[in-house]
Amino acid sequence: MNSKILLVDDDADARVILNRVLTKSGYEVKEASNGKEALQVVRGYMPDVMLVDWMMPEMDGEQLARWIKSDSTLRFIYIILLTARGDMKDQVRGLQAGADDYITKPAPHQEILARVESGMRVQALHKEIQQLTRRVALLELAATVGHEINNPLNVIYLALDMMRKSLKQKEYDKLGKGLELIAETADRLKEIARKFIELRDPSTTSYVDNLKMIDIHKKKKDSRR
Repeated sequence: MNSKILLVDDDADARVILNRVLTKSGYEVKEASNGKEALQVVRGYMPDVMLVDWMMPEMDGEQLARWIKSDSTLRFIYIILLTARGDMKDQVRGLQAGADDYITKPAPHQEILARVESGMRVQALHKEIQQLTRRVALLELAATVGHEINNPLNVIYLALDMMRKSLKQKEYDKLGKGLELIAETADRLKEIARKFIELRDPSTTSYVDNLKMIDIHKKKKDSRR
């Protein structure tokens, strides 16, 4: 699957030329003529990198960068601002707005491609970190479920075994104790399920083989205190 670029520039001729260069280099490219149009495209397209001209009607590149970086679902898109403004103050202003890189026009295509490739590497690393984080979270959840559920299940199996023996030996007066154990354990499982449902920002604790386990009985302390 090709890496995706959203090219945002009000200069149609510049878009055509740059689109051709990027496509030839193997990228999938979509275009927008200004910031507002880019906002209509970006969610459905979810580009890896945005090449954004600073000076545009409707919504300029600085405003677009601020908007993208303020959205939690879009803020990791790598934004490269393209502008004729070469002053250091403008570069700082663009980066403060949320741009990840800055190219002063006119720039050779080799430089633009190199900056795009750098952005793609950053995106690839970010995606790899996300995948590793999900795997670790799944392992922590699996360890927690196994630990929290295992003991109650053993109690239920023990109660059932006791009830089978009572039935076999016709000691019916002992069946009630087994039912009480099962009922108490069911309440315990229900409480564990409630804690999982209400889990928001949990702490972790060491398990086995350096694996972490979620502590569903203790909430994470507020770091601001």
